[in-house]
Amino acid sequence: MIRNNPCIQGPLFAALALASGATFAAELGRPVEAKAVQHTNFSLGLIASDSDTKDSTSTGTFGLGGVVTMPVGRIFGASLAGAYSRSTARTSDVLLDVSASNETRPSCRFNNTDLSASVFARWPTLGRVSVGYGNGKLTSDCGEESAFVSTGDDELGTDNYRAAAEAYLGDFTFGAAHTSTELEDGPKLESNIFNASWYPIDSVRVTLSGGDLYEQDTYGIELEHQPEFMGDSLGVVLGYSVVDREQEVGTINFSVVYHFGTKVELKTRDREYR
Repeated sequence: MIRNNPCIQGPLFAALALASGATFAAELGRPVEAKAVQHTNFSLGLIASDSDTKDSTSTGTFGLGGVVTMPVGRIFGASLAGAYSRSTARTSDVLLDVSASNETRPSCRFNNTDLSASVFARWPTLGRVSVGYGNGKLTSDCGEESAFVSTGDDELGTDNYRAAAEAYLGDFTFGAAHTSTELEDGPKLESNIFNASWYPIDSVRVTLSGGDLYEQDTYGIELEHQPEFMGDSLGVVLGYSVVDREQEVGTINFSVVYHFGTKVELKTRDREYR
């Protein structure tokens, strides 16, 4: 029998081992299938900003936000996001103190909650197109006798509709987004933003943006970095933007984001996981 013949047994086992090794090597070398989102992932971050209006009072905001992104088939993906923030701001003509003969209050605190969802199609070597919807609620924390102009009470709801597209070209990404915001019992606000991003290295992104924000010119710069010593799981974002109007508004943004379960470089994250 073959199993008792050492002359046959040795070459046979060697052939089987070689075939198994070749199959295993082929599996290791097989490229990962290109998908809109490689696998479901979750990010959670702290957000802070400070806005300064020329010849007026600044606004400080601090909050927490999270987003989960998931694949839907091969070329489609979806994301769900939520955020809560608290601001201390000059109210201008947005909020009235009804107990003071409709005179504007000099300052006030606001609580803001936002929920949003988006679906997108992406080709990792070409680009991405997306549509999304968001719902927000802004409440004032200024006592019982304060009211938003459009609603007449201390709550203001918002509905946001967004369409965006971006194209990948080597170490550059070019994008455009249109957002329509409907205020509760108030006007509709439109914005168009264009941006260009550059990855000098795969863990750093520099983004320049500009456009029409609610009929006012705006432009900005943002830097995001994923330090390698943090295992490609922590991202730090610093940005500055300006709304160009008679009373110019400058805003500094800072955020720290932790990405759960995805230790990949920033460029890969932007194009295969977000």
